[in-house]
Amino acid sequence: MEMQPGQMAYDRASTVFSPDGRLFQVEYALQAIQMGGTAVAVTYDGGIVFVAYRNLPVSPLADAASIEKSFAIDVGLGCVTAGLIADSRVLVEFLRVEAQRYRMTFAESMPISLLSAELGTHLQQFTQYGGTRPFAVSLLVGGFRDGASELVELDPSGATIGWRAYAIGRNRRAVADYLESHIGEKRTEETAFKLAVEAVAEGSPAPFPAEALDIAILELDKELRRLPPAEVVRRTQGFSFIGTPDKTPASKR
Repeated sequence: MEMQPGQMAYDRASTVFSPDGRLFQVEYALQAIQMGGTAVAVTYDGGIVFVAYRNLPVSPLADAASIEKSFAIDVGLGCVTAGLIADSRVLVEFLRVEAQRYRMTFAESMPISLLSAELGTHLQQFTQYGGTRPFAVSLLVGGFRDGASELVELDPSGATIGWRAYAIGRNRRAVADYLESHIGEKRTEETAFKLAVEAVAEGSPAPFPAEALDIAILELDKELRRLPPAEVVRRTQGFSFIGTPDKTPASKR
């Protein structure tokens, strides 16, 4: 994104539009998300597969399992994130609180359409008031309506868009193009899993170890299930892009 000299006065706050109608701080947040690992969600009949690439720590002292990209929200609700991890944690906590408020009031899971709208409003407020900055994170939130799986993307502007499958994070456009060309009409959990993993590989370094993948599956009336490392390794055996871990220091990735 190039900025003309006359536009520089309009990137000091998220509340100021440039003459051509742009909010530069929101665009900067979107650019920050592109520096994060690729995350993909693919719906299928009865569930959603979430797959995210995470940069593994180089130090043997670090616990790779502590790097979470997929999160349970409530029964039948879950998400995957891309962008600043700390921002992700704050927004996931917001989703969980909203879902529990709804459950305490109505004794049932919050509809994904309502939950995503609440989060979209929350995100939008950070683009409208002074003294704040947009959240540098995008989310793919999954849930169910009338038994059918639904997927909603949210970005720092607060926009919400529904998808059958989509990608956020690094190389989002290329990964989305891959999904478009391979999505098909009917998907099982197995085919959705394969498509999601292959799509993440399109936007990630190759080869990479299976441990670099954070994979979770959401099913109707169940909490999000994050696959343990051993199951991730087993289910990705034979994938051509699974290989030797990247030893490049995290600061260079």
